[in-house]
Amino acid sequence: MNCNYALKWVIGGALVTSSFASYADVVFNGFASLRATAADSDGGTSPFETLEGNGDISFSDESLFALQARADLGGGLSATVQLLAEGKGDFDAEARWAYVSYEINPQHTISMGRFANPSFYQSEYQNVGYTHNFGRLPKAVYIGFDFTTIEGVSLDSNFIFGDYALSTKVLYGSWRGTTFLAATQQDESFGFKDELSVRLELSKDWWTVYGGFFIVEIEGGTVDTNAILGGAQGAIELAKSQGATEQQVQAFKDAVVWDGKNGLYGYTGFHIDYDRIILDVEYADYGVEDSSDGFNQVWYTAIGYRVVDNVIVTVHHERFLQDNKDLDFLNGVDQPTLRATGVAIRNNLAMREFDGVGLSVRYDFHPNAALKFQYVSGEDSRPSVGDYSIWTAGVDLVF
Repeated sequence: MNCNYALKWVIGGALVTSSFASYADVVFNGFASLRATAADSDGGTSPFETLEGNGDISFSDESLFALQARADLGGGLSATVQLLAEGKGDFDAEARWAYVSYEINPQHTISMGRFANPSFYQSEYQNVGYTHNFGRLPKAVYIGFDFTTIEGVSLDSNFIFGDYALSTKVLYGSWRGTTFLAATQQDESFGFKDELSVRLELSKDWWTVYGGFFIVEIEGGTVDTNAILGGAQGAIELAKSQGATEQQVQAFKDAVVWDGKNGLYGYTGFHIDYDRIILDVEYADYGVEDSSDGFNQVWYTAIGYRVVDNVIVTVHHERFLQDNKDLDFLNGVDQPTLRATGVAIRNNLAMREFDGVGLSVRYDFHPNAALKFQYVSGEDSRPSVGDYSIWTAGVDLVF
């Protein structure tokens, strides 16, 4: 959605509220993060493209503001718009969410429009720093996908079974945009077609277990033309000079591209909050099936201790691994140069692995605001990064 259009919608709605007050109630709320962040590495390159990485303090890299307007139109119908302004985008506001919901009954709500893509457990609230105890959510899982929103239709349901509560979400939609690739050091376009997503969350008293997955058909875009086939053109010409047939070249192209392949994403984990101990574990596995994209295995574990009612100290370990050993996607490629090129593409796309250990301190100094500090150090497999460290201090609030 065009940001200016969304802003006009919200402002216009506010201006005419007095004329339809008897038909709709408009509620405004929001959240913000004001953070100072500094990242450094032995190789001189930032471990994450959203951070400057030169050791200098930045007050914009991880700061953001968001305003959400929800209009209750009566009869179970409502409309929601969320405007998000991030420091890394010069605080230009964009309509992150824009959807209409209809409450079928107290158990089921159907929504249509643009909303959060439930890639991982906290995807719907990953920008709301106040909802978690980290200075920032562990990057190994919440690395910052560009497809955090999706356009489609979803069904949210809630069930109570004695002392147990079960919530589910089923979603169908699509997405087109860009993603940053370390292999090309720039944004490349691609898309999702026919995403089908399912998530479940079961809780009782002090524990919660959860899991979810989604499957999509990939539209390769410039990921295919630039990052994969573009870089392989020289090798293709060399293979042809060695006698490779058009059928062998086509078999190579069909093997390495993403277009038309299935993207598979799944996650699972649990949350425990018992007495003063807080334990979180989340694991995810995702990639593009039968292509040059190696699957990623990522996870984090965190244990927190509530020192006093309004102070929580959390220690966590996170890891991001990529599988470059599975070469089954090249089973139909028998020309030696083309096969070696396919292996090189897989290794290039899977060139990044990292881990990290962090310490976070949260102090709830206000009912709607938390002061946080976090220090993370780790190792990145890219020579341009190597050992790295990140510290963050700031305030997360809701209003």
